[in-house]
Amino acid sequence: HIQSDYVVVIHAGSNILRIGRATDTHPAGIPHVIARRHKQPGQPTHCDKWLLRDGLNKPESNEQRQNGLKMVDQAIWSKKMSNGTRRIPVVPEQARAYNKQIRPAILDHNSDVAWTSTSHRPEHLVGEEALFVNPAEGYNIHFPIRRGQLNVHSGPGGSLTAVLTDLETIWSHVLQKLLEIQLKDLKYYRCILLIPDIYNRQHVKEMVNLVLIKMGFSGVIVLQESVCAVYGSGLSSACVVDIGDQKTSVCCVEDGISHRNTRLCLAYGGSDVTRCFFWLMQRAGFPYRECQLTNLLDCLLLQQLKETFTHLDQDICGLQDHEFQVRRPDAPAFLYQMRLGDEKLQVRKEGYFI
Repeated sequence: HIQSDYVVVIHAGSNILRIGRATDTHPAGIPHVIARRHKQPGQPTHCDKWLLRDGLNKPESNEQRQNGLKMVDQAIWSKKMSNGTRRIPVVPEQARAYNKQIRPAILDHNSDVAWTSTSHRPEHLVGEEALFVNPAEGYNIHFPIRRGQLNVHSGPGGSLTAVLTDLETIWSHVLQKLLEIQLKDLKYYRCILLIPDIYNRQHVKEMVNLVLIKMGFSGVIVLQESVCAVYGSGLSSACVVDIGDQKTSVCCVEDGISHRNTRLCLAYGGSDVTRCFFWLMQRAGFPYRECQLTNLLDCLLLQQLKETFTHLDQDICGLQDHEFQVRRPDAPAFLYQMRLGDEKLQVRKEGYFI
């Protein structure tokens, strides 16, 4: 007889890691990222891409974005509002004239946000602590999962061995700190490891080896995400659409079996929608002009703005005023005013054209 509270479920997402006991109502979740200290002083700092991706700045990219936007505008215009009238489109120039003249107001000379303390020179930092490491402190930032797969690349920390080591470090940290399970006790626990519907067999083999040999679980069962989603919903058959931060997958599950011919995975997700929203806001004169997609704290802010402002409500029409705060370590807290029109609706419909 296997006790449920001795079963640990691991769902390693591209952006969020979720781990919990099988008896937990909600799993523990942290950003799936690690910061590793440079082995030698003076090394160049490496940071894996989050919102950026390869192939964004091809000669034809801007034309493709504009064509996608035209298609979305046509789709928005073709659908009437609830009162039976058509929406009046808002051109970005109307918002840009206002946003260009906006200057931030100082809310507080102390932002109440601090860099992660590295005074004790830790070898690594995990989760939010990794995101708030001062870039001048000499740490490389690694996301071990990208687009739902192991983030193997030719840059620093991109070997298969390095990625698996990062996974082991992050998972062990969460088990000890959040689930309060000591690593020496993992021999009494079993693991359910969730993998994508379309997976790399060699990578799965290495992850199973990590869980059993390196971490020391007594047993492991590997299940596909779509099958777990169906069972977790109390169903035996369903079409599962999973929109994550880095990928979108579709799969049909029948009687607990994921059908191979129905599996589809697109390498686009929430982070691409966020980047699209940033592009649309820039067209409208985004007042936070120092925002950079290479800055992790700016990426967090853009994710927050997307979740706060964007919508699919056709009845919200015309220009609206918004405000947001920018809080950075060692800097004042700034308040920005911003005026947006259709950008908040366009991005929800256009995300996969960008």
